[in-house]
Amino acid sequence: MNILFWLVVTAVVVNGLVAGISFDVAAVKLPTRQRIGVIAYARFARGNDMGNGIVVYPTIAILALLLVAAATIAAYLMRMSNAVMFPLFAACGGTIAHFLCTAKAAPNMLSLRNAADDEAFLASKLDAFATWHAYRALFQFLTFVALIWALVAISQVA
Repeated sequence: MNILFWLVVTAVVVNGLVAGISFDVAAVKLPTRQRIGVIAYARFARGNDMGNGIVVYPTIAILALLLVAAATIAAYLMRMSNAVMFPLFAACGGTIAHFLCTAKAAPNMLSLRNAADDEAFLASKLDAFATWHAYRALFQFLTFVALIWALVAISQVA
């Protein structure tokens, strides 16, 4: 198999991990605040998202971005067919949308770092984070699907 195939395989794996983490946050972590309360959840988020998450989440997202870009550039330089390029361009679009949503979501989460335990303020910030995270999770899932589509298309060319 050629370098493009392995770039896309790696992009699928890393983007699958990003999408999985995003799903976990949306389906498991964020609903927890309804059970434990906003202040307790904010304290958890300070330890989680501003703990290891402050390094892990951006690192894996940037790696995913670089892999999608590298695969798309490689496919372009190899003059791959539209059947390969279209899903790769879709993955690029999903990645860009994911980062735009992150630009809206992250400041809300980061604002919790030094915030007082004011329930109304924390609820407002967590609600805004949850909204933007939902959009981000959708784009991450669509990017993952586009990359699988690209992988299938590349496999049919090889």
